[in-house]
Amino acid sequence: MKLRTIVKIAITSSVVLLCSGFALYSFFRLSAALVHKDFNLYELVPSTTSAVFVTDDVLEFVAEVDELTCSKNQQYLHVSKLFSYLKQGLYALLEDTPHGLSRQMNQMLISFHEPDNERNQVLYCRLGNGDKELVDRFVRKYISSLYPPKTFIYKGEEIVIYPMADGDFLACYLTSDFMALSFQKKLIENVIDTYKSGKSLADDSTFTEIRAPKKSAAVATVYTRMKGMMGWTEFDMKMKDDFIYFSGITHDADTCFAFINQLRQQQSVKGFPGEVLPSTAFYFSRQGIADWVSLLSYGNAQEQSVAARTSEVQNRDKEFSRYLIENAGQDLVACLFQREDTLQGAAAVLSLS
Repeated sequence: MKLRTIVKIAITSSVVLLCSGFALYSFFRLSAALVHKDFNLYELVPSTTSAVFVTDDVLEFVAEVDELTCSKNQQYLHVSKLFSYLKQGLYALLEDTPHGLSRQMNQMLISFHEPDNERNQVLYCRLGNGDKELVDRFVRKYISSLYPPKTFIYKGEEIVIYPMADGDFLACYLTSDFMALSFQKKLIENVIDTYKSGKSLADDSTFTEIRAPKKSAAVATVYTRMKGMMGWTEFDMKMKDDFIYFSGITHDADTCFAFINQLRQQQSVKGFPGEVLPSTAFYFSRQGIADWVSLLSYGNAQEQSVAARTSEVQNRDKEFSRYLIENAGQDLVACLFQREDTLQGAAAVLSLS
């Protein structure tokens, strides 16, 4: 065989091997990327959920909650017991992660289910590389050791029930991609059903439409819906000192008639029997009033800023305020209804205990 031929074969073989190696390398890189692709948490959320809280930076959210005046005064918000547990254990968890939580684990969802109470909730978070082992270490270190956890198999998936220090129990569904927690084992079973069936909130076309990328950054977003009245409504949540702000929008074209029709189906409200109210009643509210003095002071200040009042009117208002403070209870029920002349503003009736 001639030397020229041997050189051609060697060069051709080298090029083929180089191309093959590059192709294999690209294939394995792509496969690894697909394996570690961020999991969509909404694929776990049952489509029957009534509200969803989501934050893409749980550390920043907890830090802002801690900066609220109420937190500094040891007066905490008690909306979600699951989130309270998370808040208590988050700093302990960070002790085991000197570089902070992974990007995946920093995203958190809480879904709210009927009937509405602090136990009918599920907390979800994504997991990155090594996060499952981190959770396992955290559980062994901080979960109560008085009673061993129990494992149940549901449709081939493990649900672990952990005893908590306050006597409660927490159900956990843990994989390498995500974690779901709830005080209700039944809700975790619903999560597994949703995940296996593929019929989740991620497949709700109405919900996916409102989850457009945000134009302005918000520490958290709350999605809610009221069946029979309106579809999904989104609220961006922002916090500062003494206030929590919610700026929201409903994406339904027109919810007015649906809202009114729903109200027409309601039963009488205690203190306001339907037979003594006009048919144009459209709004009810019930409030607890613990501080009549502050409420009446606010009302007086509002009236003074609108127009000057005569001394006679001022004396009358003071006398009425004194009577309410001494005799009224702490329940205030209000009703708004339309007047016969629709060009005038709505009329109001108040019922005091």
